[in-house]
Amino acid sequence: MSDKKIELKRPLTIITTHFNPDYDAVGSMVAARKLYPEALLVFPGGSEKNLRHFFIQSLIHLLEPAKVKDVDLSQVGRLVVVDTRQPGRLGEVRAVLNNPDLDIHIYDHHVDAPGDMAGTVEVVEPVGATVTLLTELINDCGLELAQDEATMMAVGLYEDTGSFTFSSTTARDYLAGAELLRRGADLGVVSQLTVREMTTDQLALLSSLIDSAETRQARGLSIVIATAQTEHYVDDVAVLAHKMMEIMGLSTLFVLVGMDNKVQLVIRSRQSAVDAARIAREFGGGGHPSAAAASVKNMSLNEARKKLDEVLGEALGAFYLARTLMVYPPITVSESQTLSEAREIMIKFSINVLLVVDRQGRTVGFISEHNTSKALYHGLLDYPVSAFMNSEFISVPPEASFMEVKEIIVDRKQRVLPVVENGLAVGVITRTDLLQVLAGAGGAGLADSAAPRPEAGRRNLSALMREIMEPGQLDLLRKLGYLAEQAGVNLYAVGGCVRDLIMRNSCHDMDLTMDGEINDFVARAARAHKITKVVRHPRFLTATLETADGYVLDISTTRRESYSQPGALPDVQAGTLRLDLYRRDFTINSLAVSLNPATFGELMDFYRGYQDIKDGYIRVLHNLSFVEDPTRAFRAVRFEARLGFKISKMAANLLEGAVRNNFLTSIDRHRLLNELKLILSEDDPGPAIKRLNDFGLLPYVHPKIALRPLHSKIFNRVRRVRDWLALTFPEKLPQAWFVYLMALTDRLKPRELEELAASLSLKKKEALILTEERPRADDVLSRFKKALRPFPPGESFSLFNGLSWATILFIMAKTENEELSQAGAAFLTTYRSLKPLLNGRDLISLGLPQGPAIRRIYENLRLARLNGLVSSKADEIALVKATLPPLPEVVAEPNEAEL
Repeated sequence: MSDKKIELKRPLTIITTHFNPDYDAVGSMVAARKLYPEALLVFPGGSEKNLRHFFIQSLIHLLEPAKVKDVDLSQVGRLVVVDTRQPGRLGEVRAVLNNPDLDIHIYDHHVDAPGDMAGTVEVVEPVGATVTLLTELINDCGLELAQDEATMMAVGLYEDTGSFTFSSTTARDYLAGAELLRRGADLGVVSQLTVREMTTDQLALLSSLIDSAETRQARGLSIVIATAQTEHYVDDVAVLAHKMMEIMGLSTLFVLVGMDNKVQLVIRSRQSAVDAARIAREFGGGGHPSAAAASVKNMSLNEARKKLDEVLGEALGAFYLARTLMVYPPITVSESQTLSEAREIMIKFSINVLLVVDRQGRTVGFISEHNTSKALYHGLLDYPVSAFMNSEFISVPPEASFMEVKEIIVDRKQRVLPVVENGLAVGVITRTDLLQVLAGAGGAGLADSAAPRPEAGRRNLSALMREIMEPGQLDLLRKLGYLAEQAGVNLYAVGGCVRDLIMRNSCHDMDLTMDGEINDFVARAARAHKITKVVRHPRFLTATLETADGYVLDISTTRRESYSQPGALPDVQAGTLRLDLYRRDFTINSLAVSLNPATFGELMDFYRGYQDIKDGYIRVLHNLSFVEDPTRAFRAVRFEARLGFKISKMAANLLEGAVRNNFLTSIDRHRLLNELKLILSEDDPGPAIKRLNDFGLLPYVHPKIALRPLHSKIFNRVRRVRDWLALTFPEKLPQAWFVYLMALTDRLKPRELEELAASLSLKKKEALILTEERPRADDVLSRFKKALRPFPPGESFSLFNGLSWATILFIMAKTENEELSQAGAAFLTTYRSLKPLLNGRDLISLGLPQGPAIRRIYENLRLARLNGLVSSKADEIALVKATLPPLPEVVAEPNEAEL
């Protein structure tokens, strides 16, 4: 390029990016040039040593980039910015922003940040690389790409997605990679540029960083800070940071390297509480919540380190306050209640300490399980709580800091800390809550705090949600999350839908929970979105919403449950998200995904549910799970069979113990029927039924049910009949479960079938099939046990006419007479719908009197058609006349004129 200023007629278009450009920035500039062929490429400055590879230099040379000093920036009328929206990262190009009527076009994949530029054209979407967005646009516009251009874009895509391994990678990035490969991208060059061997200087610097690594516990989060000084420039500090993360198994890392009169800051974070991009912006940099960087000028390494400590303190200071640590609402006992009552409350809610309140609800002390056990030993359970409570205690407000809480519980050894607002306890923090934060482990105890453990923030499912969910479904969740944010509450998708999402299965109906009162939220949601139906369930703090698009949402308040007795419906109270997830049946269903905008897609996993899904295990959350809700025993078997998982050894032992000790006798029969229906509605319920038998659960359906070798053969036949039904009459498929029930109860006697129908409260029609049609089915099966001959249509009709679908399907499945099975199929497909051409009025007009005779003649005509004796209306008329008795002869009386 010439040293003279480039003076072109306005409007001059330039394409630029952030200083210290990475490969995604360069690849995006190359791609943008295809969309703006008249534009100049202008690098904003900063260190570009990582662009000195021969391939990149050759490509850039062909594109003829301009230096900032050679461009008359006042002549720029259009500014195209890629891979950033931060004006502070544009270097000297930033002066363009002062031009009047400047047309700004922005292409970026970073999250929104304070101070972002606004553009007249903005293509900003959450994908793994900006190259992905531009590849899609180039493809949509039908533009050509040279091989070198496709290769440079692929280098940027591979680098910014970590070769498609970073959590920010989306399905769109994979498709963009495929498109670039189709256009000739050279993976050999990509590999050279993105997978480089470390130099001697890099190895020396990495060793220094590891030696300097300092681990800090900040608000219960494990953070590592590494610093080093080098007298000369060393490439790829970000690569060294990635190596440190792998070698040391870190969750959050800050690397500060002083070089060339600058300090390079690289941040990597797998903890949601540490927003890497937010911290990097404080140093003039940027990036993603999980990966960010900054180049800090005019600051020594020590000064940068001091500022980092200050920024971290400010960024993390609010994460663990008393209000985020506490369990709410607190379980309390009145000071006038007896120790016996206090003990019952603690047992009911599985806690070991209670706050004691006076008549006005003010906290006056606390009582522990240890106190009540001593009272039991001494026979003092009838005395009031006030006589033995600990009345010396300290309380804190919701905004109390983590250090205040720690000092009271650890240093002053106060085992429970009331969180008080306006004189009333709004929550409670226990030693367990605090220790779990200090350990950064977040175990599975009931007294766990509401604050997410570090593991809960390591995964974000937003990319998976975009891939698996229907666009309308995902849009609805985003809108509801935004509405929750406006209402000041947190909204989560929970339970089976999250499990299915992780297993990459679609989920049409969704369960949501929120840490606030649902009635106002539901009303606002109904007004703001296409909600066609709202049903509230006040007792269980839930509501069901149906949308115009057919989605069904069950929304609840985060709650805790207790059981007055085994098998009873739960008593429900509001609680924290952790307590809400703890009440779930199995760990695989104890997962939540945040729907609020700032944390959308973040996985909350307090009980290792994600790992159990990956490992394929069904685990309960506590040892009394099957006692409190016996239907979970049947559900465990159902999930094991449906998901291809295995009931864990401990869960199996607990289930067997519950059966052995008759803890399941209180099982609710209506809920049992529901579980049985779900099991028998599976594509192949045979394995689940076998497991029910192995665990001794079938007698809870009826004491006389026992699995025999013959059942396996019948179940296989029922499955073949079910498959035939799915192909022929898919609308009748919901009835298939009842056919399996008939097969399962095949050996029960009539009275036992009546007992079963009554105990399960079957619908009237279902009960009639089981008790009244069953004998007729057995008669048909007995009479036609062996194949003698094909069944004529008329005989087939007579055999099956009047029987329900379920009974006919059961006969087809159970019989070994193939002719009988085919006769049943022919009846369902053809014979049952065949009708005579004559109707009742026609028969009356032929002289038949109204009454039973018409029905009899009508059925005779049907049989005649089935047997091929008639084929037209004339044939039917002739047949009717042939069967009618001759009419008596009528003699006319002579009239008077004839006389």
